[in-house]
Amino acid sequence: MATHEAIEVVSYGEPLIGIYPPMNRSIAEDVPLSKTWGGDTSNMALALTKLGHRTAYVTRVGNDGFGHSFLDLWRRNGVDTSQITLDEEHRTGLYFVSFEDGKHEFTSYRKNSAASFVSSEEIDWEFVGQAKVLHLSGISQAISTNAMEVSFDLLEFAKNNGILVSYDVNYRPPLWKRETARAVILHTIAEYADILEITEDELDFLGYGGTPETFLRHLPRCPRILAVKKGDQGAYLREGDKELLVEPFKVNVEDTVGAGDAFDAGLIAGVLEGMSFEQLGLFASAVAAMTCRGVGPLRMQPSRKEAWTFLESQHVSQP
Repeated sequence: MATHEAIEVVSYGEPLIGIYPPMNRSIAEDVPLSKTWGGDTSNMALALTKLGHRTAYVTRVGNDGFGHSFLDLWRRNGVDTSQITLDEEHRTGLYFVSFEDGKHEFTSYRKNSAASFVSSEEIDWEFVGQAKVLHLSGISQAISTNAMEVSFDLLEFAKNNGILVSYDVNYRPPLWKRETARAVILHTIAEYADILEITEDELDFLGYGGTPETFLRHLPRCPRILAVKKGDQGAYLREGDKELLVEPFKVNVEDTVGAGDAFDAGLIAGVLEGMSFEQLGLFASAVAAMTCRGVGPLRMQPSRKEAWTFLESQHVSQP
């Protein structure tokens, strides 16, 4: 096995190149377009690395300009790329953003993307075994049968090796059938999730009344931490009998894409650092809010120092 610096977190999923029109314009208009890098679990890995934690990414990218730009991005920012395969036959996926009636609309070109052909045989399991946390999402599972199989290989490995599982539901209806999604997501939560990130809409989609209390009552196994991302309404956290409602931070919002992924990174960082329950919720929410200050998911992701400077300005003390 090749020797690599010990890592804390393994993130698994699909990176996508994002193409944006100017703010509040439609992709259908004759306007100049700009490129960014996206994909939920890639965004999370980059955000977590900026927060000072050693992170590796598991995926495939195409042997094309976009794939090489991702590799350069990850390496520049300190994300370990040793578990990334360069695919000679399939291309890196794309998504286009359009601003319609004040909301984002996404058009993805990811069918038969390189990431959908990922294989467990490509993974260095001894390397993954160093990690303290595995992070993945519903998108990681939904993009292909291969990706689904790899997700459960990783989840079983994590469960059998004492690695915490961070799972962001991130339900995207275009990617899979409703009943398949519901079954896979509920199974993943019940069997594997230690840190669960979910939205109110996703709670409603999964059933059981759509509230954290009723949802948890129906689970055969509850996650250690439940985090409900409420957008401009803040966040709700639950750990055992402890509950916390985090009010939204006031920032100049340019774009909300990637805020949820940054929240996940803040939550994982807080767990790794042993933050108190209240500090955990405030830190994750601050990282998410600060990310919204720029267009695209990466531009304004904060460092750990920047996040705590912001929190101190809100009269929150560091651990």
